[in-house]
Amino acid sequence: MDGDHVATIIDVAKRAGVSIKTVSRVLNNAANVRTKTAERVREAMTALDYTPSMAARELRSGRSRSIGMLFSDPSSGFQARLHHAALTACSRAGYFLAAGIFDEAETDWGRQIADFLARTRVESMILAPPLCDSLALHEELAAHDVVTVLISPSREAAYAHTVRMDDYGAAREITQHLLDLGHVRLGHLTGPEDHVASGHRRRGFVDAICSDERVALREDWILPGLFRFKDAVVSAERVLTGADRPTAIFAANDETAAAVCFAAGRLGLRVPDDLSVAGFDDTPIATTVWPPLTTIAQPFDAMAEAMVALIADTPSPREADWRGKIRQLPHALRVRASTAPPP
Repeated sequence: MDGDHVATIIDVAKRAGVSIKTVSRVLNNAANVRTKTAERVREAMTALDYTPSMAARELRSGRSRSIGMLFSDPSSGFQARLHHAALTACSRAGYFLAAGIFDEAETDWGRQIADFLARTRVESMILAPPLCDSLALHEELAAHDVVTVLISPSREAAYAHTVRMDDYGAAREITQHLLDLGHVRLGHLTGPEDHVASGHRRRGFVDAICSDERVALREDWILPGLFRFKDAVVSAERVLTGADRPTAIFAANDETAAAVCFAAGRLGLRVPDDLSVAGFDDTPIATTVWPPLTTIAQPFDAMAEAMVALIADTPSPREADWRGKIRQLPHALRVRASTAPPP
């Protein structure tokens, strides 16, 4: 188009030689449009640099094209990686992602939710851990008839979708990797006690140890890492000081695994020659530290695609007998240079 004129659906219809209704059908992927006609319309849209109005499409369909996502700590490696995957999946599916930080400990959190819903006009919400286990938050969203997707909750909710991976099985698998290397002196740095994934990962570690008759579980070698680098350094130095120490440590996420490597270096221990270190999540830090971390790869992209697909397929308004669906996605063990047989 010439000048500052912004192309409209009328311009597209004129250039393609079709009716405005036909252009609308092409925009909505209707099945009753001939292939050649649809191609002509799309060529006209490209030539005119036409961008359809999302607001108008929402009005026609009666559904919002925005999805909400709430975080408690968006700076963590897991939540940052999940946020990026959700942005990509929403973009591919023609949705906008409205993300917010939420703290249920604040006294006015109910008003915050109401304000967020009013400002963003979202009709669906993704809850990352640990918010996925907030019953009060679930009930508040259900009261607003918001379609909710829970990421790796400790239990399913009938009024919400669930997308998860097997944290317990993955933790048991990576612990078994250390056992298969020959380690019999193993430690574990846990996440926060109130974090559902932390509990699953600790249980997987403990059960793998207890199922191997060669190994004795050392409770004093299970210390809090809290998913934070600073806290994990303190716990790692505590368990690694002195001759009576583990030869391998499984950390509940990659950030705490990186902290173990840092603490080992400060104590003069080499990874993996003196100490094997394994993490969880396969966030960017896993391949930027040296040596790169053996870890469990979360299926972030597949989880995000599943979230958006579940939201898109949910009828609006929901029927009286509507129940959420469950999607469990596979993880992968990534063996890298931070683990080796014991000295």
